[in-house]
Amino acid sequence: MKVFLDTNILLDYLLKRQPFYDKAKKIFDMCLFKIDGCVTPHSLVDVFYMLSERTDASPEYCKETILKLHNVLFVVSETDGSVKKAASNNSFDDFEDSMQNESAIIAGVDYIITRNKKDFERSSIPVVSPEEFLDLIND
Repeated sequence: MKVFLDTNILLDYLLKRQPFYDKAKKIFDMCLFKIDGCVTPHSLVDVFYMLSERTDASPEYCKETILKLHNVLFVVSETDGSVKKAASNNSFDDFEDSMQNESAIIAGVDYIITRNKKDFERSSIPVVSPEEFLDLIND
């Protein structure tokens, strides 16, 4: 199974944001052995920024964290074509969400996992919350 992790899932895990951390950790742990997790390059940029701004982490630590994520998650390419499709997609008001959606389509994922399902309500890919995804896996 292949899933697309929205940036908020990564940040919940890395920043140990409560009450979301435990579910994000379970999903991330599954990406180690059970499922293929995908992210975009700009999600990793957002993660670096948030780690450096919201914690006292050094730039070196932030870079190490990105490399560790890269070892566990597949980074989906963002191309000129995907940018054009995302910008032309009138189903999405927010360009970042449209870009995430296009990347998930390119990756051929089974699910988009996010805490902000409304941002992807017009996606052609099933969108699930972390709770819903864990329920699906446990069935």
